Amino acid sequence: MEITIERKGQTMQLKDMLFPECTLIHVKADRKEDVIWKLYEKLLQNGKVKENFYEAVLEREREYPTGLKFEKWEVAIPHVSPEYVLESTIAIAVLDEPVEFKRMDDESSVHVNVVFNIALGKDGKQIEILQDIMAIFADSEKMERIVKAESPEQVISIIKG
Repeated sequence: MEITIERKGQTMQLKDMLFPECTLIHVKADRKEDVIWKLYEKLLQNGKVKENFYEAVLEREREYPTGLKFEKWEVAIPHVSPEYVLESTIAIAVLDEPVEFKRMDDESSVHVNVVFNIALGKDGKQIEILQDIMAIFADSEKMERIVKAESPEQVISIIKG
């Protein structure tokens, strides 16, 4: 499934929103805020988001949790509205030890090993991007390879399939 978004007259695909400099592996964090902060730092350093992005993600996460449980994996997809984004990017964190996120679909929690922090600009089609990410999460073999990846470039290569 190839998902695309329109961007200033050109077609932008999910694979164009992945950057090694915004992909973290072997992340050590005690709580979700730490993971979100580490991703925010990378996004900010690389000119992808505005300074108020971190607080906006936390605020949205409090109101609309993003933890998900799949057959084999528990993941999270924190995101915000486009006004906090400079360039559509998906920042990825692969954690050594899981952290707790509230579930999207009920009041319980999940223990997440992989976080896709979606920074989608006004040009993005959120539903299509979320569907594409969900397909990755639902692919147990692909997720296994992502969790075992030894470099940000390898994570991106696996996702691009």
